[in-house]
Amino acid sequence: MAEEKWNKQVFNLPSNHGWTAKPGNKVVVLDRGALRFEIPQDWIAEPSRSSLKLMDDEFEDATMSLEVSVIYAGVRGRRVDWNGLPLVELIKDVTSEKQPGFSSRRKSKKRKQDETKVVGPPTAVRMGNLEMAWVQTEFMDPGENRPAHSRIAVTRHHGASIHGLFTMSFWPEDIERAKSIWNDVLGTLKMGEHFESPLRGPGAK
Repeated sequence: MAEEKWNKQVFNLPSNHGWTAKPGNKVVVLDRGALRFEIPQDWIAEPSRSSLKLMDDEFEDATMSLEVSVIYAGVRGRRVDWNGLPLVELIKDVTSEKQPGFSSRRKSKKRKQDETKVVGPPTAVRMGNLEMAWVQTEFMDPGENRPAHSRIAVTRHHGASIHGLFTMSFWPEDIERAKSIWNDVLGTLKMGEHFESPLRGPGAK
């Protein structure tokens, strides 16, 4: 498969652009507003065909990463009753698969897989049309040959039939920093929006 190429564009935002974030954070918007959340200001984005990867440094020096995907389910414009498919069940399906090691790309383009161990029961939250469930896992990173952690979340917007898949990978010594960033990501999450232009955010006048 040919290497994917991405076009980076930088815009000067007008004074009334409407985008806001807590001090030290910046806003990430996927698919014109299908997903929107905050991450630390200095994190780096690495897009691919099916997901966006965000890292706390250039890849060789990164100690933490967050991979995010948008999944459209059902027919757009048609409301789907998701009560028969709880997110907790989807989380079990996701974590039953083998997960790639955090640093394996550093060693080889072939990403080895390693069994994961779920730590504790899933956490599930529902706020209006927005629903989320997540778990924490432990696994042995094959690149560094030492334990690592991940947090995996599935989120859903009932009105728009959109799902989000979030996977954060981090080392045990960074667990407190990871918790803080994870709480910011899920705590600022918005789904099912649409923005015509990056120059006009939700608070634009």
